[in-house]
Amino acid sequence: MDQKASPAALNAEGNNSSQPPEVVALQPLAVVDHLCSVNEDMLKSVLAQEEIGGSRRISQQQVQDMLAQIGEFHSKAGGSNANTIRGLAAGFGVQCELVGARGYDEWGAMFASSMKRCMVGIGKMRIQQGPTGRCVILICNGQRTMRTCLSEAARMAADDLSIQDFSGAKWLLLSGYCFYGKHLLQRAIELAAEAKMKVALDLASFEIVQSFKQELKGVLESGRVHCCFCNEDEAAELIHKEGQGSRAQPEEALAYLSQHCDLAVVTLGDKGCIAKRSGEQEIVQEPACSGVTVTDATGAGDLFASGFLYGVLRQYSLQKCCRMGCLAGGAIVQTLGAEMTQANWKWLFDRLHGALAASAVRDSATAVHHELLECYALIEKLGRGVVYYGSARLKQDSPHWGRAVDLGQRVAELLGCTTWSGGGPGMMEAATAGAQSIKAPVGGIRISREAGTTVRTASYLPADCAVFCRFLSSRKVALVDCGVRAKESDQTAYIFLPGGLGTMDELFEIMTLVQLKKLGRMEQLGHPS
Repeated sequence: MDQKASPAALNAEGNNSSQPPEVVALQPLAVVDHLCSVNEDMLKSVLAQEEIGGSRRISQQQVQDMLAQIGEFHSKAGGSNANTIRGLAAGFGVQCELVGARGYDEWGAMFASSMKRCMVGIGKMRIQQGPTGRCVILICNGQRTMRTCLSEAARMAADDLSIQDFSGAKWLLLSGYCFYGKHLLQRAIELAAEAKMKVALDLASFEIVQSFKQELKGVLESGRVHCCFCNEDEAAELIHKEGQGSRAQPEEALAYLSQHCDLAVVTLGDKGCIAKRSGEQEIVQEPACSGVTVTDATGAGDLFASGFLYGVLRQYSLQKCCRMGCLAGGAIVQTLGAEMTQANWKWLFDRLHGALAASAVRDSATAVHHELLECYALIEKLGRGVVYYGSARLKQDSPHWGRAVDLGQRVAELLGCTTWSGGGPGMMEAATAGAQSIKAPVGGIRISREAGTTVRTASYLPADCAVFCRFLSSRKVALVDCGVRAKESDQTAYIFLPGGLGTMDELFEIMTLVQLKKLGRMEQLGHPS
């Protein structure tokens, strides 16, 4: 039997952040994927008489022999929940932590390094004596054949879990693969309830649903799972009854899941997905992304969960959550393996926010990237509208103050949209005050220093209506996006009030974007004399 490493080794991974995570994922054992792109002749040669497709267990020696025969392969950290949480952290900027175990070997060290590089906290990963799980993935014409070695692999047991593993987080991400550990999934759900966390559960595979159907239904019907993901094969098997001739439809499974879970999602491969909220009649449908060339389907469902959960965390509509999931799933199948490249993320954000935003995300440092995502989430929540620019130095005794207040009020009444600004003092505050006087929605993209003064203090903006940026580039891109007319119903404008060089800089930026046709026609709104 494997013996656990010492307590010092157990904590050797360290944390990437002192902030509590939004999402904790449980992956009982770490897995390293060996990705092998092969042609049909090589696939048949490696598998001999075995069936192509699906997943089967093999030994450590068989892994070595198979990789030696293939010759060229890429090794990456794998496992369903690790893939999902890596996408949430690296691409969407969500604070995440992985709980589980990895082996005391070079593959375990590689798994840990990969997670840390993608900004996933691994301070609660146990290091145990014994090997790390490995999976050979043979990829031919975009389809996968998996051969997995988990024999004697280091793994977490139910008794290893404690409330400290989940403390401070909002969501716990679980996979149906946890059923392979005795009482592990049930124990995790009990602790999540104690920690007042919500639970997201991915049913994992057809084989899991088939083997653990009664246990799975018991968990779902307990009401402790708030969000459930499954594909159409898993969905059909979940509600299949003995002697039932025809295959169950995805909508039937969705109806069953939404009776017990707040959110239910069934992915439909190249047909997109369907989703439903508990207590609502409407079924939301989202088509798959068009124009996608499939290189490798590894991680498509895992990254779908990343995009969907990001939308849930940021309180997007169910339709937008589904779109986020389909975009992330569509992005990952264009590359080898389940780790998104910079090109994949650019493709996703290009589809989601437009080329201008995608370019900013691609070319900026990670911190700027994450600030932009936070800004976009606020814009999605409050809606686009009128953006005010102007001096931060003008006070209430300025003759321009009253005019700015009056203008802010009258424009808000006229257009009925959100009033946006940099959230600082001066003209920004005055225009916002005008909108607030009639209880119109307001928002701000703030920065730590404005006009040479520190402004990270109490704000006139509601607490949930502002984002703080450390970087000016994030703030400038986001403020432009606040006034972009994304759909026909949007009422948007950019209004420039008296100001100095900073205001002129922003004016010329807008004019340049219009001239380059990066923005549509801009209505010029003047203030009353």
